[in-house]
Amino acid sequence: MKNSTTRTILQVLGVLLGLYALYFFREIVGYLLISVALSFAGRPIVNLISKVKIKGHNLPSYVGAVLALLCFITLGSVVIAMFGPLVSAEARALNSLDPQQIAATVNEWMSQADALSSKLNLSDQTPTGFLTNQIQSIIGLDGVGSIFSGLFGFLGSAFVAIFSILFMTFFFLKDGNLFHKMIVTLTPNSQVEKMEHVMVSSSFLLTRYFSGLIIQITIVTVMVSSGLAIVGSEHALLLGFIAGIFNLIPYLGPLASTALGLLIVATTYAGDPSGWGLQILYTAIIYGIAQLVDNFFTQPFIFSNRVMAHPLEIFIVISMAGLLGGVSGMVLAIPGYTLIRIVAREFLSGFKFIDALTEKIK
Repeated sequence: MKNSTTRTILQVLGVLLGLYALYFFREIVGYLLISVALSFAGRPIVNLISKVKIKGHNLPSYVGAVLALLCFITLGSVVIAMFGPLVSAEARALNSLDPQQIAATVNEWMSQADALSSKLNLSDQTPTGFLTNQIQSIIGLDGVGSIFSGLFGFLGSAFVAIFSILFMTFFFLKDGNLFHKMIVTLTPNSQVEKMEHVMVSSSFLLTRYFSGLIIQITIVTVMVSSGLAIVGSEHALLLGFIAGIFNLIPYLGPLASTALGLLIVATTYAGDPSGWGLQILYTAIIYGIAQLVDNFFTQPFIFSNRVMAHPLEIFIVISMAGLLGGVSGMVLAIPGYTLIRIVAREFLSGFKFIDALTEKIK
């Protein structure tokens, strides 16, 4: 009895230590998971290339891995190139603005704000003075330095992330069993069978989840693109694609995509000026309908049924992940939570709380 209790305590401590390690190295774990997902997507290309024979010999797997990576890079380049016309349209819209008219409008607004602030005695500093101080801090040396340091930091992090993901993806594509070997190597011999069950269950549930995400992105993209095309908005397909991608971020993503879509439609509208307001209204209605369909049909189907968890449970997990890891935490919350539940079912079954959380997992 004593040995059994000690073993259980050690197992719990081991799981907690593993979870802490996952959180501490969450960026590397994120790169690893993305690489594994890309390797699954590129596996058919590698298998196809491996069947090609030259002088009676099959092509080595690294040739297929390189070609699969080139396909990913090409696809990413095409997606980025799609933003070219949108950027050009935004540049034309900005170029057509009258700086003097804008300055006059802003001065009028600030004068009204100063008058209202003075009447209500809200603060010792007027809105104009506050805005002036903020602009001076931004264009000052410290402000410019922080902007450039943040920009360089972002570019550096993006380069490291892309290089790391491509580097790891190459080896996962080259050796299809590499990830499986890594997991088995890190698992004690006595727990290999349970870990095999974890990998089978996680592969099943996560495949269901990610296939559901593709369905979700497709539905949102088609709805927004079709609606915007019907009302005559420019860049309808691109705006729909952006809405679909932003929907990967639970709760905050749809709000961000709607705000961005309204801004782009407002600044690139080239029709009759009298219809500008109606165009924005139609756009808002289209985004609203798409989000209602997504919130009441698509998301419950994916986040609840596909990972076999209660919607309230999913909401709490996403909220906690957002507090711990920000936007990236919210994106990884559901697959991460699904994996934790599967591991807990195999290694911590018998606890009432664990059994309640994992009872729906088959």
